[in-house]
Amino acid sequence: MIKLQLLKLSALLVLALAIVPTTQAQEQQAREHARAAAVAAAKADGKAESVTLEEPTRSYFDWGAILNPSGKVMSVRNDSVAAKMGLMVNDRVLKIDQLEVDNRSLEEAISYLEGLEHGRTFITMVRRKGETQRLSGQVRATVIPGWRLEVDVAQAIVDKAAPGSCGRVSVFVTPPQTRDLYPAYFVRIDEDNVLTRRPIVKLSPGKHTIEVHELIDDPWVRRSRSVNHPKTVEVDVVANTTYYIAARFIRDKRLSTVREEYWEPVVWRETEQECDAN
Repeated sequence: MIKLQLLKLSALLVLALAIVPTTQAQEQQAREHARAAAVAAAKADGKAESVTLEEPTRSYFDWGAILNPSGKVMSVRNDSVAAKMGLMVNDRVLKIDQLEVDNRSLEEAISYLEGLEHGRTFITMVRRKGETQRLSGQVRATVIPGWRLEVDVAQAIVDKAAPGSCGRVSVFVTPPQTRDLYPAYFVRIDEDNVLTRRPIVKLSPGKHTIEVHELIDDPWVRRSRSVNHPKTVEVDVVANTTYYIAARFIRDKRLSTVREEYWEPVVWRETEQECDAN
């Protein structure tokens, strides 16, 4: 279903739709938001064994024009559907297909546009410099696939801490790719293997050796599946502190995939968080 947002800015009715995440950075941001929501839900549910979040498939139509309540065009965004169909600033929109546009029917016209499917051609009649013109446009909708994210709260944490106090190391939160940081997963901690599906590990305070694999999906990286060795980072764990670990992409060495000089494990964030050791 095509959805259209109507925003009110300084008494103007904005016929502009939410911009859909289409770039890699925007997709990454969407994944981070989803994962952050899952973390929040897990905390809110407390002892729940699992938390499931999902969003249905949606689509957005970005017409790209701003109208005032009378239908006068105040702005047209470059490369938008409105621009490609020839809509211009100071045009007055009279009709969208057979639906007249005025102070009382603008909202109805918006609802009509919401129901148009991707690829559908629609006609807009406008008044320009005293003359009526007929403009044709085609709905260009972008589909956001539905997603389902299940957090296994009960199985998310490995407890390797001795009784008393503890801290955590984590690869659960997706790091920001804008800083050339990518996800990683645990392989060993202090010579003990760690189940890769357990993204959080409780540890006793003190120095620990953490081995991780990288999950870098940058297009510059062309490595063989047979060449993929873990790397080590030393973490001096302090009680009630969580250390977030990621793989840092070293772009200057992006072609050195055989010796794997293109990345290194790093602690990219530390936060104070209460840790209860059993």
